[in-house]
Amino acid sequence: METQLDKLFEATPKPVIWIEGIIGCGKTTLTKAISRKLDFRAIYEPVNLELLEMFYKDQDRWAFAMQIDLLHRRYALQKLGSFESITGKGVVIDRGLPGDRVFAKMLYNAGKMDKIEWAIYERAYSVMTNSLIPPSVIIFMEVSPEIAQHRIKNRDRKAERGDLIPLAYLQELEQGYLELLSEIESAYPAWSRGMKVIRLPFNNTEESEESIQKVLGIIRDLL
Repeated sequence: METQLDKLFEATPKPVIWIEGIIGCGKTTLTKAISRKLDFRAIYEPVNLELLEMFYKDQDRWAFAMQIDLLHRRYALQKLGSFESITGKGVVIDRGLPGDRVFAKMLYNAGKMDKIEWAIYERAYSVMTNSLIPPSVIIFMEVSPEIAQHRIKNRDRKAERGDLIPLAYLQELEQGYLELLSEIESAYPAWSRGMKVIRLPFNNTEESEESIQKVLGIIRDLL
């Protein structure tokens, strides 16, 4: 007699989609669109607003605490998404663990995390990424840092007000993401082998709508 566990092992996993991009690129907008149109489980970026505000005001003090907190929160949500994908529902995730590491690496390079903190972060990151179901697709939202900064100001989150997210920070973040994409496309991380990377223009309304339709078509082909 077939059990529920037997069915679980026999099931073909549904697509897992990671959406990546700099702050203010529109990840939440795209996550909602994919979730609504394809009936996927949406997993949004975990945000501890109190810690985020503390971090922006004093990055030297709170960088490691902020990044390790986000890493663990994100991992817990993505484990849930991995389980969801093998029980019959596609999953779309608002920033995956590799995107989290882009932020952490920037802080380390800027001297806001020391070598011991970075080593602790890297060990945790390695264990976590190797125990997740790799995404079917990684979508990188191509948005200029200037437009992203404008969107950040318009959404007016308390933790992001004033000059807490300067243009230079967004430009550096974009460069970090381009380095990550280069690694993934060369299959450097073991978990990235065989996955599809989509670079998606998302600078304006017309471009965004075309991009959403393009992504929906690609994902439907995976179902």
